[in-house]
Amino acid sequence: MDTNPSTEKLTVAIAGASGFVGSQLIPTLTAEHRVVGLARGPHRSDGGVVWRACDLFSSTSTHAALEGVDIAVYLVHSMMPSSRLFQGNFYDTDLLLADNFAKACAHAGVKHIIYLGGLAPDNGFVSKHLESRLEVEGVLQSSGIPVTCLRAGMVVGPGGSSFEILRALVQRLPWMVLPKWTRSRGQAVFIDDVVTVLKACIVDPTLRGRTLDLVNGESLTYESLLRQTARALGKKRLMVPVPIASTGFSKRWVQLFSGASHELISPLIDSLQCDLPQLDPVPEIARLIRHHTFASMLEETLRRTAARTAPPASSRPGEPRNTVRSIQRLPSMPAQDARFISNEYMRWLPHFFRAVIRVTSADDTPLITFSLAFLDRPLLVLELIDQGNDHARNKFHIVGGILSKTTTTGWLEFRQVARRRYTLAAIHGFVPALPWIVYIASQAPVHALVMKAFGRHLARLAGSDTSA
Repeated sequence: MDTNPSTEKLTVAIAGASGFVGSQLIPTLTAEHRVVGLARGPHRSDGGVVWRACDLFSSTSTHAALEGVDIAVYLVHSMMPSSRLFQGNFYDTDLLLADNFAKACAHAGVKHIIYLGGLAPDNGFVSKHLESRLEVEGVLQSSGIPVTCLRAGMVVGPGGSSFEILRALVQRLPWMVLPKWTRSRGQAVFIDDVVTVLKACIVDPTLRGRTLDLVNGESLTYESLLRQTARALGKKRLMVPVPIASTGFSKRWVQLFSGASHELISPLIDSLQCDLPQLDPVPEIARLIRHHTFASMLEETLRRTAARTAPPASSRPGEPRNTVRSIQRLPSMPAQDARFISNEYMRWLPHFFRAVIRVTSADDTPLITFSLAFLDRPLLVLELIDQGNDHARNKFHIVGGILSKTTTTGWLEFRQVARRRYTLAAIHGFVPALPWIVYIASQAPVHALVMKAFGRHLARLAGSDTSA
């Protein structure tokens, strides 16, 4: 390693390294920095990139992956299911992943976090998709590390989900009904310009710790994007604007004709209802932008698409069969820590089931047993895992019981995020012992019902604390 201080390279870790933006960013960094790509699946370290296995759902895995890192780039957006059964939503998942990442950065001594999020509406409707981006900003900032937040418009480029959906619609539909959401205002930015700005944020101290809109200043609507794309593709398309605001039908036909999943389509279309700010980029961003119109982005994207022989292979590993993940947001409990919340859950559960369920523990063991009052064998056995000085998280490994297929996978946790602003309850990597169809029809809906009821119970407790 070069030990000359004047030429010392920074170690830059990229979460989401194998995604659309990350895969474009990595080749531009390797000549000047030591690059660490974080990915769930195995990668061979070559081309100047060291790949580290990192499951962002796991605090331990994330801590290990960020050791020795100077700057961390966070490009993660969780709009796809992460297990065969996922009980939750993308925005609560985003909270949990960002919390793991922020805490791991603080533990590893990371000096700077760079986050690529989305534009924030300055008034009116805010979609869950864009609201989640703002929540992630706050979670990363709660680490105490300087965070540069880049709020980008729609990122355009070959392989990008937003553009590929747009192109598929134009290619496959000879006529289109254009609801009101297609006339909401937005902005776009080309992938090359996003990469250039991300690179600048790594080395330019004037960008450190700031929140910046990553835009080119051109005002656009989705209708204008469709019409420009049709012209560029040489397609004559009948487009009929209609005064319909509902997005339900739109989601169905976009999913059908684009081939994209509902989990991806739904939040994107919800966000297209938002009127986004029509701002010119600040001077520090403007000097880095090369594509000032969607027309130029479109021309370059189509040229590269024609030259590309095959789409890049996905690095996402196959999920273990029949795994369950569940993430629920609970009422915030700013006056209490995570241990109080988990203890309250253990105390409350037998009352909720009218003493049919028993929860027992012994003072000399970390094991907690859940059982039916009329059955000797436990339903589940949990082991409390010491979190040291982290009072914002209480974690239990699932180590036994007739409802669990294994004793080595799965855990339950209660955690508080962003200095107790949010509360989450989550189960990860659980493999049920029940046949899958039986589990889906019985244990899974019961768990969802229980967590909703516990949330109401915590809300009453929080109200009592406030009134007191």
